[in-house]
Amino acid sequence: MSDNECHVYQDRRVNTSYVGDPFVGVPVSRDIVESVAAQHSIEADSLARALREVRNKSLIGTEILFTGFDPLPVGRNDDGLLYVLAEADGCWDAAADQIGLTEDGRDAVATAHDRQVKKAVGDDEEWISSGFVVSCSEFPTDAIDDIVTVVGKTRLTNRQATIWILSQYVPGSDAIARILSVPDSIVRSDLATVDRTTRRSAEETRTLDVPGPLTRLEPDPQSSTWMGLGWSRWFDLRDWETLRKELPRRPGLYRVRHSRLPGLMYIGESGAEGGVRQRVGLGLSAGVNEADRQTGDKHGAARPLRRITDVVGGQMEVSVSTPPISSNRRHRRAIEATLVAICRREVGWTPMVQLNREPAEHVSGSYDELEQELKHISEQTSYTVPTWQPWRDVTAPRWLGLDWTEARPLSERDMIDSGGVHAFRLWREDTTGERWNRTIQEMGTTRSISSRLFKLQNEYGDDVCFSVVNLDGLSSDTQRRSRELDEARHDLIGAHYLATGVPPEAQF
Repeated sequence: MSDNECHVYQDRRVNTSYVGDPFVGVPVSRDIVESVAAQHSIEADSLARALREVRNKSLIGTEILFTGFDPLPVGRNDDGLLYVLAEADGCWDAAADQIGLTEDGRDAVATAHDRQVKKAVGDDEEWISSGFVVSCSEFPTDAIDDIVTVVGKTRLTNRQATIWILSQYVPGSDAIARILSVPDSIVRSDLATVDRTTRRSAEETRTLDVPGPLTRLEPDPQSSTWMGLGWSRWFDLRDWETLRKELPRRPGLYRVRHSRLPGLMYIGESGAEGGVRQRVGLGLSAGVNEADRQTGDKHGAARPLRRITDVVGGQMEVSVSTPPISSNRRHRRAIEATLVAICRREVGWTPMVQLNREPAEHVSGSYDELEQELKHISEQTSYTVPTWQPWRDVTAPRWLGLDWTEARPLSERDMIDSGGVHAFRLWREDTTGERWNRTIQEMGTTRSISSRLFKLQNEYGDDVCFSVVNLDGLSSDTQRRSRELDEARHDLIGAHYLATGVPPEAQF
């Protein structure tokens, strides 16, 4: 054992040789390890071992950096290593103490990390902070440039910008917390801070604001503040007297849940003259009430809701929301689509009786728990929920995690493969360069993309941009396939409304 090797570890007894290639699993390239080792007059193999040990024991990771410091993600490699900049040199002292590094060993490990980050992202700029290489395999690579842009254009901290941008790529605060290994409370707090920050200056509003009446901060479909709307208490859907007495006679939204089943059973909207009181208190309640079965055809969801309670017992409950904007028909219907899309995203399946679905008709009684069978049927009969990574940039090539074709003018519509069933989106190019301010002119699904694009070209002209995606995994059953296409449209319109605050211009 050479004297040089002892410059890395304090205890000779733990400084044994590594069996196999000493550079396997090292988060820093071999040339950097060897260069730094020579600079500090230590053995490269021993430095490699220390670097590997820091990574394997997670002595410095996203949890430490994003909880106690303000790191800026600047790059990621194909092996799931995230490159960040942070003023967190004290982290190396703690890491060195935990694995028994000498002062030279500690400095060499820190230098190796710093050089790896500078090499990966370029050192043209004068970086004040030090570089750290941490494991973070789920961090979306495409988000990094957006984070750097937001940091440069706003007064947000690096962490706030990171969390806000991640909220455009992953669906909820819990998913962001999991990626960064931080408490969900930190994510929610930072997102709330960003929402407040949007009111401070025009530039920050343009950069950060998610316009419209909804919010991303409360995605739980049964919450009293779901998606930022003020929801009423839950009423027994069969208590028609209370419903007709207490529900408002205003346009609005309503949601139905079962007392023993997860998620939601149904989401609806009403712009009738009598508002949600007429639609829910007179129509829907009558249909699920045992005494009013003769009038049960006033609402299409009444029969399947009643069948579920007939099979599994329990009760159906309803809650309503009447935000002022729901008096606008286009916005009300777009909010309904958004709520359906968010429920699908959060629960994993479409509300059980949405779109004329009747899961109770397929219960066989083969399960010990009928509730579990209904849940299974709902999962199996719902079209695949997209990943929502990313969702804020509605013209992005991977919007909602789907493999959209490259943007082309309608004059080039013949260049795409017309086979299969497609979703499409159409937009006018934005000359401002602000990606998050773009909106879609029209979107939808079609079984004949060539015919639909031909009609769109006649309507909008040659220069409007379009992009399509082939919808895979559709049912061969005509009725079920039609419902699946409706589910896909809800996902697209809902994500668009949440991102932009407006329905697609030609929708509703």
